[in-house]
Amino acid sequence: MTAATGLPLASAAAMAAALLLYGGVSVPAPPSLRWGEAAIGLLILLSIGWRRPLMVATGHALRDSGDAAWMPVAVAALGWLLWVPLLRGASLGWEAADILRDVVPLFYLFLPVLLVPALRRAGAWAVRLLAGGLALAGLLLALRWWKQADWGFGAVGTRAMADGGSYLLNAPSVLFAAVALPALALSLAAAGGSFRRWIPALACAAGGALCLGALAGAVHRTALGLAALSLAMVALWWVRRRPWLAVPLLLAAGFVVLPAGDALVGAWQQVAEKTRLTGANTRWEEAAAVIDHAVSSPWALLFGDGWGARIANPAVGGWRVSYTHTLVSYSLLKTGLLGMLALAAYLCALVRPWRRLLAEDPPLAMAVVPPLLMALCLHTSFKYLDTGVILSLMLLASELRKGLSEP
Repeated sequence: MTAATGLPLASAAAMAAALLLYGGVSVPAPPSLRWGEAAIGLLILLSIGWRRPLMVATGHALRDSGDAAWMPVAVAALGWLLWVPLLRGASLGWEAADILRDVVPLFYLFLPVLLVPALRRAGAWAVRLLAGGLALAGLLLALRWWKQADWGFGAVGTRAMADGGSYLLNAPSVLFAAVALPALALSLAAAGGSFRRWIPALACAAGGALCLGALAGAVHRTALGLAALSLAMVALWWVRRRPWLAVPLLLAAGFVVLPAGDALVGAWQQVAEKTRLTGANTRWEEAAAVIDHAVSSPWALLFGDGWGARIANPAVGGWRVSYTHTLVSYSLLKTGLLGMLALAAYLCALVRPWRRLLAEDPPLAMAVVPPLLMALCLHTSFKYLDTGVILSLMLLASELRKGLSEP
């Protein structure tokens, strides 16, 4: 190992350690800065260094964007979304704590701008460490939720179990683990060879089942549907490449369905009942409130109210809060139409790398889709650390072409 690869590998290990700490002691949206969050922040800083954030914040990173076509778009978008809403929020007199609560998630969402250059030279090990860190973080969060639920596995499908005050299952890493761990189990099984491969394959399958069971127990309906669809597509892809896998897959399905058939039917009925009772969880009313506020002023429409802005949100009983439940309404409120254009440019620039990953490594490409769809379209998890790490993993894997199909 040379110094050129040793430092990026250490950076990847630091990021993986931050993810393990996140899954073990932190929460998706911490109410305050505690020792766990401070340690996670320090590990992230060790991973990305201090020069890259400074170059990005000042715009100097545009001069050295490398070969990645998405990088200059991302750097320019981050520059706009950092400074314009920041100055707008400061001019309107929003509280510093509220501004900070918006700026930190912005850096999480744009984490690939900072993390990918730091890890690129680590090669395939960077992908392995990020994917492993994310999967283990998701599994740890799911286990912590099961502990809160008193390990009530028998309650799945019989009653809706509480999310808990920390909303551990909202973390994108849980949904990533629910897909990635079974997908990795399939990859290990498809590789064949010695019996030693089947032991980690069974362990990965069990970990994925724990994550899926937690999502079913708390009736996370959209997450469950996306996970099931992704896993079905991964299974079909593997069966097409290895037709003999159809037999163990059918046996595994029978092993799950026969003893847990009532729980599966009950979980489906709970999903249908929750949909009937809650619908879209007042997302439309929330969006209407944001639009009404935005069109009240040309400044608010073009530039938003800046970081730190609050709104009387009908989704939480009309309380004035600094968040909304979707990235679209959140960005319109805080950054206006111009900020939404910058954000859209960034996200559109990431589509091509994902398509390249889909062609090279469909299991990993399908594993990142459910958590990213939830975060970017349907949920507040766009503000969480693991969303940025999943984006970074996707981009690194698309460049290195190494992932779940080659364990």
